[in-house]
Parts: sequence; structure tokens; C-alpha cells
Amino acid sequence: MSAPIRGKINLVLQKAVPGTVLTMKWLVQQGVSKDLAQKYVASGWLERIGRGAYVRTGDTVDWEGAVFSLQTQVGLNVHVAALSSLQLKGLAHFLPVGMGLESHIMLFSDGFERLPDWFLKKDWNVSVEHRCTNLFANAKRLLLSDVQCRGFSIQASSPERGAFELLYKIQTNTDFDYARTLFQGFTNFRPAAVQKLLDACGSVRVKRIFLWMAKMYGHPWLKYVDLEDVSLGSGKRVVYQGGMLDREFLITVPKKEESADV
Repeated sequence: MSAPIRGKINLVLQKAVPGTVLTMKWLVQQGVSKDLAQKYVASGWLERIGRGAYVRTGDTVDWEGAVFSLQTQVGLNVHVAALSSLQLKGLAHFLPVGMGLESHIMLFSDGFERLPDWFLKKDWNVSVEHRCTNLFANAKRLLLSDVQCRGFSIQASSPERGAFELLYKIQTNTDFDYARTLFQGFTNFRPAAVQKLLDACGSVRVKRIFLWMAKMYGHPWLKYVDLEDVSLGSGKRVVYQGGMLDREFLITVPKKEESADV
């Protein structure tokens, strides 16, 4: 390999963030063509992990480093969401076996977008669930925050947004009960953040569950939230199978004796 080519890869690797994926899009921006990238692979500088994606030879890259590249190099609005974001912020206690960050990652995208094949097909040693939603209409990247990893940061939902996303994923009574258990610890939510999310949230079901849980636990921040213009729709919603109807928020919730057991 010629000295200029070796010099270029040295400059590229100096710019590369350790522990992250180097996408072809990013390499092209650094002046590395597809053919040149293949030469670097043949020479042992880079390893190809999928179509259009490489890592520095010998570098250890996990799912966080892959998400970093999706956010900063590919330009997707995907972010760590729901339970996974709450775990990153230390707000997901009493995790059932097999629900830790080491085993399952939840990613959300605002609106439709497809993750690249190199990300979907690579084994990151965790199961990855990706959902495209319109939970917050016309509010992409609303209340996301940076989480520090190993020399880089990735975007994840704020605790308040993570709670909304957690409720959005409720499908069973078990999901509801687990979310309710976590909600008990959400004592330090920021009223202004909750207000923004309630105003932007397009799911009547999620907003009703959120407010019911906040009121049930008497969280002090709720009194600073203005609910006058928050649309809660009309009609009843079956949220908890076999439960009773809460007449304020018109959702089915656990019966009182079931509530006492949680």
C-alpha cells in the first residue's frame, strides 16, 4: 500500500470515534471511496460488518456505538426509548428477569424510517426492537437528551418522554402493572416537560393512563401542569382487561383490591 493511501487511513482513523461504526456515507465524507475502503479491508485496517458499514480492525463496537452512527452519520432520528431509556437514566427498578439493557433494547423513530440492513442483520448480543410511531405529532426529537457512553454520547428519551413511550407499549395487564410499579418512582418529573408532552401527544389512551397514574400516586409535579387545553378525547377506553372503569379518565383500571397488591 502506498504512503499516501496509508496516510489517508491514518487521518481517517484519527477522526473516527472509537467504539462506533464507520458508515460508507461517513467514509466518503472523509475522502474514502468504496474501492479504497475495500483496499483498507484487504490490508487489515478495516473490517466490513455489513453493506456500507465498517469498524476499525480490533475495535469493540456494541449496540451503543451502532446507534451513535445511525444518529450522527446516517442522520436518522431513531433514539433509545421507553423502558430502555428509563433504564439508562436509572429509573427502571424491579426489572423482571431477561428485561435488562444487556438483553433487550427498545428504539423509537418519530415517523417512518427504515434502519439499514447492516444494523438489522448484525448480532449486537442484544435483541433490538424498533418502532416507528407518530406518538408526538409534528414534534420530532421532542425532549431527547444525550447519554454518555464510552467516549461518545447517544440520544435517548428524557425520563418524562420515556414514561409516555412506556405507556404507549402497554398491551397486557402485566404490562400495565409493571408500568404502574415504575410510575410510582417518577416523583421528580419536570412539570414543563410533562406539559410539552401532553400538548404534543396524539394518543388519548396514553395521556389518560399517564394522568391516572400520576394522580393515583399523588405526584407533586402534577399540580403544576395545566390540563385545561389537553385533549383527552371522548368515550371509554378498555386498557385493563377485567378491570373497573375510572369515571374521571374513562379508562378501565385494576380493581381496588388488585391495586392494593401492587
